[in-house]
Amino acid sequence: MSTLVPVAFRQGNDEVLRMTIVPDDPLDDLTHVTSIVLIMKDEVCTPDDDTSVLTLGSGDPTEIEINEQVAGRIVATAYIPASALAEPYRRVWRADVYVGATHRTALYGPVAVVDL
Repeated sequence: MSTLVPVAFRQGNDEVLRMTIVPDDPLDDLTHVTSIVLIMKDEVCTPDDDTSVLTLGSGDPTEIEINEQVAGRIVATAYIPASALAEPYRRVWRADVYVGATHRTALYGPVAVVDL
């Protein structure tokens, strides 16, 4: 279920990231997904609980909104605040889907913040 998706955002802007998540196995049922969490950090080795890490979750629709959720697809929108994009340097991101406490990474990749 992990798909490499590089993204580019504009420095200092509030940005919107539209995500489409599909299962690796067509028999997997995505209606069992209970939440989505997006993590954006400076480097892959930075701990997820570091104070510099941006964490957004679908528990708050101002952070991640699940627009569609059916057995074979989830479409969601993440709202990235301008404060997380104040400096133009490379980052990494990932979106994890949760079924209860169990999670799998659905999308991940590098983030380029374009210096405007």
